[in-house]
Amino acid sequence: MKGKCHICNGIYTKVGMERHLKKHLKDDGDSKLYQIRVDAIYHPEYWLYIEIPADANLKEIDKFLRDIWLECCDHLSAFKIGDIEYHSLPNALPDAKRGMCYRLYRLLSVGMEFYYIYDFGDSTELRLKVVGERMGKKGKENIRILARNEPPEIRCACGEKAKWVCTFCLYCGNYSKNAWLCDECANKHQSGEHILLPVVNSPRCGVCGYKGGKYD
Repeated sequence: MKGKCHICNGIYTKVGMERHLKKHLKDDGDSKLYQIRVDAIYHPEYWLYIEIPADANLKEIDKFLRDIWLECCDHLSAFKIGDIEYHSLPNALPDAKRGMCYRLYRLLSVGMEFYYIYDFGDSTELRLKVVGERMGKKGKENIRILARNEPPEIRCACGEKAKWVCTFCLYCGNYSKNAWLCDECANKHQSGEHILLPVVNSPRCGVCGYKGGKYD
């Protein structure tokens, strides 16, 4: 699955994008910045490259991921770095857990992979990897989107572009055949309009009540 560079609008594959971004990202400031690749473990066609200051904390990544890909019902979330978990609401859990206020430079280094889960029921699981670092300038937004996958081309059974997903069909196992619907087929779908969700560029498409993110 290809994606767009948000610096020059060039189109590249996920692996090619990592090589391409190095042409843009040079040392030009006095703040350490990490470049992080994010992709969905079970839906790797959804991916991002982001840049974030090393003195930011995990909570900022958590909020960003919720805003762009995940937030539907204020579910709990957690990072796993090595053998340690960092939770969005540690005091709500039965055992004492670490929170997300830790600074990235204390936890991460180039080459490290770590993991993230949103919603411990209908979970969306992500893999993150620190693919680079540089000395640069902080922007107005602490997290900068460097690149993002283009929306996957999902078709209705009739051949038209899918605009809706039936959550009932999705959970019944009709993932590829009956779940994805164009506007016309959605109006005739037997499950009813109340159970449909919009098709959005997110690994959480069709899950829980997710209808799209801040950047859609």
